[in-house]
Amino acid sequence: MNSKNQNEKIDRTVAKSIFASRTFWGAVLAGVASLVPIAVKGIKANKITVDDVGQAVLVLCGVGTAIVGRVNVQSQVYTPDILPGPNKSDYENK
Repeated sequence: MNSKNQNEKIDRTVAKSIFASRTFWGAVLAGVASLVPIAVKGIKANKITVDDVGQAVLVLCGVGTAIVGRVNVQSQVYTPDILPGPNKSDYENK
């Protein structure tokens, strides 16, 4: 476990606001970062093309999928011992 207290179990039953989710904000920021160049291109050309709309729709679908996936999470994930985050042992009974 990569936390201060190695014997402390992680309580995953406590709900949190979607706005406190790093996954949510990561999806939003990735979406904005992907949409800005499309918008700038359209503004500079003074027109929005079908390709621009198609790219924007794909970006929004990806963002929506990430957010829905986060909201509908059924089980927690763990990381390998060498990476930050909860490890498999954090979820095992002692």
